[in-house]
Amino acid sequence: DISPFLVFILADVPLPLGTITILFIDLGTDMVPAISLAYEEAESDIMKRKPRDAKHDKLVNERLISIAYGQIGMMQAAGGFFAYFVIMAENGFWPSRLLGLRKELDFPAI
Repeated sequence: DISPFLVFILADVPLPLGTITILFIDLGTDMVPAISLAYEEAESDIMKRKPRDAKHDKLVNERLISIAYGQIGMMQAAGGFFAYFVIMAENGFWPSRLLGLRKELDFPAI
């Protein structure tokens, strides 16, 4: 979610979506899984199990973080930027034209 804003600031490329639109998409895609968790069947023996050992049984480890952010996150970001540049090129805004375009599109009155 942050990479389009970094490119917006560093390369002066126009944002593909506004801040409010991104917020609505994030909330909309998170609502269905959250509602489905409310209707999940409870485990019958959950209180009979021993608690996990916090020193040895880690919920998040280095491998999980490296795969989630390093591999999957980079592939999703590359796919998103590819789709952005293809759609903009189909509408006449070539990638070389997009660099620095934000300064032309910003209105001083706003």
